[in-house]
Amino acid sequence: MKRIEVLDGLRGFALLGILIVNINFFNESLMAISLGGTPVEGWWNETIKAVSVLFVEGKFLLLFSFLFGYGAVILYSNAEAAGRKFTPMFIRRMMALLLFGILHGIFIWHGDILTSYALLGLLLLPFIRRSSKTLLVWSIVLTLLIPIMMTIFMVVGSLSGLDNTENMYTIDPSQIIAFQQEDQLIYGEGTYTEITVKRINDYIASLLNMILFSPQILGTFLLGAYFAKRNFFHDSNRKKSSFIKLGWIGGIAGIVFTFPRILTDSSNTLLEIGSVFIGSPMLMLSYVSFFSIVFMKHPKFLHFFTYPGKMAFTMYILQSVLCSLIFYSYGFGLYGKLTLWQTTAIALVIFGLQAIIGKMWLQRFKNGPLEYVWRTLYKGKLALKSKAQ
Repeated sequence: MKRIEVLDGLRGFALLGILIVNINFFNESLMAISLGGTPVEGWWNETIKAVSVLFVEGKFLLLFSFLFGYGAVILYSNAEAAGRKFTPMFIRRMMALLLFGILHGIFIWHGDILTSYALLGLLLLPFIRRSSKTLLVWSIVLTLLIPIMMTIFMVVGSLSGLDNTENMYTIDPSQIIAFQQEDQLIYGEGTYTEITVKRINDYIASLLNMILFSPQILGTFLLGAYFAKRNFFHDSNRKKSSFIKLGWIGGIAGIVFTFPRILTDSSNTLLEIGSVFIGSPMLMLSYVSFFSIVFMKHPKFLHFFTYPGKMAFTMYILQSVLCSLIFYSYGFGLYGKLTLWQTTAIALVIFGLQAIIGKMWLQRFKNGPLEYVWRTLYKGKLALKSKAQ
């Protein structure tokens, strides 16, 4: 099957958004972030924070998940066309990804998403041969499962008089600062061994935290698979009106559900539930649509996103390596010393470098280096070929 360039562009676009969010996890305590993050000071940082909450946080991880599901259907279609068994190959693919995820989480960065993708990816197998309608229904059910359960829990607790959300969600700023200072001593000044012990603990905590979002991620996998079954990006010029409708509906609905969240400091409320589980997926679909429209009309304008997008696995790990060297003590040791605008600027610079590196690499090779290792592990044969050969 001919490679779909817009998918590569979207992967690169997703990598940029993920980096803008993830880089702050290299600069702040995981516990501090879970409690709302360290205080943001200055109108410039406050503006970036508001824009990030509204347009970035959660949206690009879901975009990556959407593309993961879309890609799984492409793999299935290619295997069917070649007469190869899909299930054994896909299981080996996920097991290799799991290995990378564990190594990444233990030795580089605790916020690894590959582990969750590998485990949840296996749950795609019962759905991969199902109809597009079935995929869409299950996607909606899984996406809404957690928000419905949380809403019912909050409403029942309130009606029964057992609800005490005012005290439960009141956050002491001094506690956040204490967590930040404690982690800064380790990540910013500790030895590699001390950092590794701490990172393993944070890695486990991150995996446990992801349990809450697992239905949403799996649902987004299935949403991507649904779009793939409908050949959403095939002959896309004839579907421009559908792209525009989806873009506007997703954008308006996403902003309506997300905007109230930036007007309040409260957390774990109905506003946050609506933002995370409804607003983010809708905005993600809007991004898919409008990015595709621009890419179709002006491909050269967004083409630089395709370079990191074509080797997204390598670039994702490279982001972690570079950020760990910038923030941890075995590198520049800037942990906890940078403000939001500075981490955002660094993220943009890193992605710019990745686009350049990606272009240079792909001028010589067909695949990224880690893509080569990954394919070798699950295919059992070399997959990297020089274009010069």
